[in-house]
Amino acid sequence: MLTEIITSDLWLIVAGKTARILLIIAAAVVIQRLVGVVIDRFFFAGGGIKTLHFEEKRAQTLTELLKTLIKYSAYFIASVAVLAEFHIDTTSLIAGAGVIGIALGVGAQNLIKDFITGFFIVLEDQYAMGDYIMTDNLAGKVEEVGFRVTKLRDVNGVLHIIPNGGISRVSNHTRAPLQAIVNIPVAHEADIDQVLNLLEQACDTAKEMAEIVEGPKIIGIVDYQASHVVMRLVAKTVPLEQLKVETALRYSIKQLFTEHKIPQPQPLVNRA
Repeated sequence: MLTEIITSDLWLIVAGKTARILLIIAAAVVIQRLVGVVIDRFFFAGGGIKTLHFEEKRAQTLTELLKTLIKYSAYFIASVAVLAEFHIDTTSLIAGAGVIGIALGVGAQNLIKDFITGFFIVLEDQYAMGDYIMTDNLAGKVEEVGFRVTKLRDVNGVLHIIPNGGISRVSNHTRAPLQAIVNIPVAHEADIDQVLNLLEQACDTAKEMAEIVEGPKIIGIVDYQASHVVMRLVAKTVPLEQLKVETALRYSIKQLFTEHKIPQPQPLVNRA
């Protein structure tokens, strides 16, 4: 009985269907990769960045999003084509999926909110991959921006996966020069003119740092205390390098003050 069912014609039909299914899967993979290459060349081979004035970080973010959309679209189309090989009515299946999707959408408001917020994050270029941002009580480097979630890596190496719908406020630290601020306490006994000259020397030395965009410059006395005055230096730095500049300035000023024996402020309790 079984030998009567399994005929050469049946083997040909099975082989044909298998070959077509494999061809559909292979085509989906090849199309996905080819489109990915086209997207990379458009954004990074002088097309999108130069012609459309995309920043590199934004171009990288858009590239990953487009690749994700293409991947899922290719898989969906391939799945429908494979089902069609088994004579499954894909039209009714898609329509049924749409009805189910609408029903699920009523109870998936948070998911919809995540997608809508993610869309506007990309559209408005609020942040991109590689940016250092602060949102609510989290801060870190953006490793991935998706339509549903944002992946943030903090300074301790912890990866935070944040639903886009939960992001209410974002502070981006990498879109413009930041300001380094150094406050220097100077004892009342110190010669202010000498201190100003030494601070000028420290500023001149720091101007050679590649991290400094503008300055440093002396603001002057910004506070007056019982035991000392506070003098302030400021400088504009490239994003995320303000701490390095502040540290270098403090080190240079400490060396100069020690070399020229500038008196240090003393606590009032130690002064007779």
